[in-house]
Amino acid sequence: MCTPYCQMLKRRKSKMKWNRILAMGMGAALCVSLLAACGSDKNASGSVSGEDGFPEMNISLAHSAATSHAHNTAAEKFAEIVSEKTGGKVTVTVYPASELGDQPALIESCYTDGDVDMVIASQSNMATYMPKLNALAAPFLFDSYDHAHKVMDDYVLDWINQDVGEQMNMHALAMFDYGFRHVTTNNIEVNSAADLEGVKIRVPGSAGLLATFDALGCNTQTIAYSELYQSLKQGVVDAEENPVATILADSYFECQNQLALTGHFFDVQALLINQSLWESMSPELQQVIQQAALEAQQVTRDLIAGGEEADIETLKSKGMNVTTPDKQSFVDKMGPAYEEIASLCGQDELDNLMAAVEAARESA
Repeated sequence: MCTPYCQMLKRRKSKMKWNRILAMGMGAALCVSLLAACGSDKNASGSVSGEDGFPEMNISLAHSAATSHAHNTAAEKFAEIVSEKTGGKVTVTVYPASELGDQPALIESCYTDGDVDMVIASQSNMATYMPKLNALAAPFLFDSYDHAHKVMDDYVLDWINQDVGEQMNMHALAMFDYGFRHVTTNNIEVNSAADLEGVKIRVPGSAGLLATFDALGCNTQTIAYSELYQSLKQGVVDAEENPVATILADSYFECQNQLALTGHFFDVQALLINQSLWESMSPELQQVIQQAALEAQQVTRDLIAGGEEADIETLKSKGMNVTTPDKQSFVDKMGPAYEEIASLCGQDELDNLMAAVEAARESA
């Protein structure tokens, strides 16, 4: 099956050769700064580390997911591990469900050395600061969860950390699964891309997702997530797209009766820590924080990827009709989306990501 990226390259008539080996010894995310714990502008409430043991410190971790979501479970697990590994000296207070503000506000607070020390942030919101991350919004990148995870582990985390310190004043610790996104509609059965033409669909403010559904000929609407349920219920829009875990958790089955397993986009969010705080930590504390983050990352993978089939069955029991549309009919229309995404992230960044995607596919 020719991918949309392949199709874009043909149109560009470029003879660019992909560099299939991108790892270049970037190493694991456990590589830590050797800066000493002194003179940091950012102090999570508590004292700076002394020579013996860990400092007494409280770290705030804020996110926008519901308390029942896998991200909150993972955040709580992160807090538990950090407390255990530091003998209770370092505590992490989790603020879920936009308790301290919506995600853009949380990112801004973490970026500006505000009240938020750590945040779970989406690709689309990070792309406001780091345009290259628009590359991750390219549709139909990954074949499976295992494929996506390999690219996250082998390429994406280090790729983010090349620039996130300078551009966002943060350090990326892990990539939390949010899940493959699928389309729901009300009374519109979707078996191919043609079935979505002209459909009024709510899409988040992600340039890549907007480009994807514009390429399908949809009537795209950007509605605040907090207003989505009522917009569906009142018929303001006829469709939306989300991972099945979110469709279930937020009860969209109450106002949507069709689920099309399009898998058009793998949604992943980064666990970020304020750079000044990170650099103020001893290497020993950094290692604790990093290892706890990777264990929390695995929690999201177990719950999101591992629970998807069960969530689909539950949605069926709630009355949703589930279809598996012809994916090629979607892929064939994605050329303009890839062109738009390349213009946002830079062609080199998209090429490099695609090379990592292909390398992971070949090593499977």
